[in-house]
Amino acid sequence: MEINYFGKPYSFTHLAAIRRFGKNHDYFSRNTIDETVKSLEKDSIAVVPIENTYGGMVGETVNLMIKGKNNIKIMEELEMQIRLYLLSKSSVRLNTVKKIYSHEYPLKISKLWISQNIPQARLEKVASTSDACILAKKEEYSCAIASLEAANHYNLEKLNEIRIDGKDNLTKFFVLKKN
Repeated sequence: MEINYFGKPYSFTHLAAIRRFGKNHDYFSRNTIDETVKSLEKDSIAVVPIENTYGGMVGETVNLMIKGKNNIKIMEELEMQIRLYLLSKSSVRLNTVKKIYSHEYPLKISKLWISQNIPQARLEKVASTSDACILAKKEEYSCAIASLEAANHYNLEKLNEIRIDGKDNLTKFFVLKKN
């Protein structure tokens, strides 16, 4: 089966797709949610984020669903517990971190933790947590906020788990198919 997903390999959407369908399929990374949905063919599916408990509804997905011009059908909803980690290409002290890359939702969720532990770091919003890993791997004193699976895939070191007080950090995803 052909599975299209938003983000680069080992983004949270990719992980949700793998957890649901397993690794023995053809997975295709897409740069935007719009591109993910537009890439749907008759025999393929798409996995896109729809909602996060901290970040709210994912506007791009909601807009595509409201327009309804894409002739798509929601096949199922997936839910995944999201655990965030501060990752770096090498072991660094937190007081030396200059930049932190991630998708807007992990940055928003982690803002208090960052202000308490790495107040000097500049936050940089990127398209996905996987993009954050790619950038952090290239730069000294830079970090990414992403999953442990992404850390393993991009060969990054785990510096800290970012613990958030309050409700569980859950993200819901839609599995879409063309009618």
